[in-house]
Amino acid sequence: METIVSTDTRRAAALLQAGEVVAIPTETVYGLAANALDPGAVEKIFRLKGRPHSDPLIVHVANAERVSPLVAEVPLWAEKLMSLFWPGPLTILLPKSPQVPAIVTAGLNTVAMRCPKHPLTQALLELLPFPLAAPSANPFGRVSPTTPAHVLEYFDGQIPFILDGGPCDTGIESTIIGEENGRLVIYRPGAITKETLEEVLDTKIGYRLHAKDQPQTPGQFPKHYAPKKPLLYGWQDPPLERSASIVLFESEIDPTDHPYVHTLAPSGSIEEAASRFYQVLHACEKDPTEYILFQEVPQEGLGLAIHDRLRRAHHPSVFTIGHSNHPWELFLDLLRYYEIGAILDLRRKPASAIAPHFNQGILQKALSAEGIVYDWQPMPNRVLFSLEKLMNRVPRVALLCAEADPTKCHRYKESDELTEKGFAVFHIYPDYSLRLHKAELSLPFGE
Repeated sequence: METIVSTDTRRAAALLQAGEVVAIPTETVYGLAANALDPGAVEKIFRLKGRPHSDPLIVHVANAERVSPLVAEVPLWAEKLMSLFWPGPLTILLPKSPQVPAIVTAGLNTVAMRCPKHPLTQALLELLPFPLAAPSANPFGRVSPTTPAHVLEYFDGQIPFILDGGPCDTGIESTIIGEENGRLVIYRPGAITKETLEEVLDTKIGYRLHAKDQPQTPGQFPKHYAPKKPLLYGWQDPPLERSASIVLFESEIDPTDHPYVHTLAPSGSIEEAASRFYQVLHACEKDPTEYILFQEVPQEGLGLAIHDRLRRAHHPSVFTIGHSNHPWELFLDLLRYYEIGAILDLRRKPASAIAPHFNQGILQKALSAEGIVYDWQPMPNRVLFSLEKLMNRVPRVALLCAEADPTKCHRYKESDELTEKGFAVFHIYPDYSLRLHKAELSLPFGE
């Protein structure tokens, strides 16, 4: 199949009326669109994306007048939001009518409705006698596309047509709002902020960002928006590791200091950061690097939406560090440099004749003075439990190895087993370098 990239809305409309899937631009991200009232066409979206059927889709309409046949009711608060923010990056969860197929809503009795602002997609929707179901045009869980080129990289030869609307202006998915037990809640933070919605509705709005069982709306899975390589989010000052792509919020550094540094918001504007966010992640994927170190973004206004995407894209990770060849000041400086918040001591006997400052009592007291949490876990079958407990308290945990070489923190195969369980394991070296563990063959259990 040839994938045509064009601005021809009539051709896109003809393909959609024939039951095909077409990529469309919105002001937020590109979507994979199909006739929302045709279960067979919608099924193609799920198959193309590899998306679980438990994850509901957003239904796109040309204007608010086309909502009524698709829903059981439109509350006054929803009418007001439609009048103020449609067309625009706001999705409203409403009770669905029987006209909407169950496959669109994952069998739920609510449907997510949106009126996109992009002029080409507005023109396309006006041509069609039906609404469009359109999740983001990427394989499930991957980085969202904001240009036709991103879509082509994902689905070249798999879909017949991409409606070329150029780069997306907003660059971050729509805000999703709904009502639960008489209270308004945001299911996904997005381009329209909670503060703005509270102001226009004159009411407090809560958050329901994580699905308890089945997602109520798109974007609620804990792992989402993720690049192919591990992304470690939340650095105050990311170390300039040569094997990493570095993403800074606004700080500029000399490009000669590191070849793969990306700046999210050169002007310092959070709106610019949102519009460039997925573009930067796509660039990091193309870098000849092994992982991504992403500086923490401001957590206010639109920054909360970016922060939400990064928390879901963040890869579970753990660090290892040796001890016997580290003078105390070097050891402490390494912990500061890599922003380690907790040490999990794996030594069976946490005492050292060679390096007395690593004796358990002295070590624990010294770490406490630095605000670093200490725990001891000599039992290999309890390492994962202790690690996850610490990770609930701090963003970065280091395993203290009995060996000097952190790659040999393998007496109980910790690095290999944690890698197999989905963690990215990084070894900290005394020369201030970080190496991603490759799950090499380790010593037999018990040695």
